[in-house]
Amino acid sequence: MRGEAVAAGAWGSSVAAVAALALLVGCAAMPGGGGGAGGGGGPGGDDRPAAAAPAARDAARAQQTVPEVPRRSSAPEANRAASPPAPVRVELPDLGIDVAVRPVGVDSGGGMELFDDPSLAAWYRWGPAPGSGAGSTVIAAHVDSLEYDVLPFARLKDAAPGTAVIVTDAAGTRHTYAVESLEVVEKTAVDWDAAFDRSGSPRLTLVTCGGAFDYDARTYLSNVVAIAVPT
Repeated sequence: MRGEAVAAGAWGSSVAAVAALALLVGCAAMPGGGGGAGGGGGPGGDDRPAAAAPAARDAARAQQTVPEVPRRSSAPEANRAASPPAPVRVELPDLGIDVAVRPVGVDSGGGMELFDDPSLAAWYRWGPAPGSGAGSTVIAAHVDSLEYDVLPFARLKDAAPGTAVIVTDAAGTRHTYAVESLEVVEKTAVDWDAAFDRSGSPRLTLVTCGGAFDYDARTYLSNVVAIAVPT
């Protein structure tokens, strides 16, 4: 999505679905741990005794080199469950937030993308969509920019528990949520595994920057993370 989206911070990948956001100008994060190969052992990752049978050792090494690839059902197309439609709009009417949403993935470094136009919010397309049966739907946007000044998501910090959130999907369905919790957390302390979790009860996670601003690094030091549940 070069030219349309920029890496704005993420920990994770389309396989692991573990991403972290670090938003705004000059703010970026690289993939976090947990997705690497198994550790332990000497060269080649083989920590078994030297007396192990060569054939067994070679087979184990060969197995370690097989890349994990996305798996797809072999069932006929008609028998596959359709994916829920993508979100196209997010609103918090009480706060005057009404922003178009577009899907994004990850860049070559594993970072979640955000759009060059910070008036657009980004939905992490490798995670759940509104209407999914489980997991966290992640929508993120810039808080402000040098070109566009303060943006709608700057008001996210004022989303008290119970604040209504409406996400409209590509089919025109309006999914309603209520804010359950909101935190301003230092970026190094945010629980990104929970934010991008594909399991558990359906929920919506809204993210932007907040807290103190580091003028030397030109980045915010914290994230505003709001969790909303379906109503």
